[in-house]
Amino acid sequence: MSLHHDIETLDADIIRLKIEYEQYFMRVIKLEPIRLRDKVERKILTYSTQKTANTADKFKLNSIVAKYNSYKQYWKRVLRSMEDGTYVRKSEGGGNMPSPSAIPVKKESTTAKKPEDPIKEAYNEYIETRKKQNEPVKDLSFEKFSKNIEASKKKIEQKYKTKNVEVKISVKDGKTKLTLKARKL
Repeated sequence: MSLHHDIETLDADIIRLKIEYEQYFMRVIKLEPIRLRDKVERKILTYSTQKTANTADKFKLNSIVAKYNSYKQYWKRVLRSMEDGTYVRKSEGGGNMPSPSAIPVKKESTTAKKPEDPIKEAYNEYIETRKKQNEPVKDLSFEKFSKNIEASKKKIEQKYKTKNVEVKISVKDGKTKLTLKARKL
């Protein structure tokens, strides 16, 4: 099989996975589609490490991986809201909506719940991503990580005169990248 055909198959699998997650969120199917998700992630890892001279295939693969990562973040957010008990489905009687979808909704908690530390969340995501990319994590302590983030964050805050700095973790060419970005308020 050619890489082009494999990429098309991967795209079809991601679309199928998206549909299965929507069905899971709507309680049409009872189990989260973990097997299909693992299969897709294995394919992405395999194809991402392959060298190809065809830039069209490379572009298509990168687009598909970006789409998958976007879906994955959405699924993670919905699953977290389901666990927290804050998940509310949109009403199903809606004219020309293509398919009923679900949205996470924040609601006030009666118990005082400490908000998650964004740097700790970024650290956990960074470590998890490095592990998935088979990169070493042995010498990456939270203290070092947070010190570096805070130093970089201060520089960006001063340069762009903003307090709104976003930490992003991404994968490029099989390597985990950490970027900080100033965001407009």
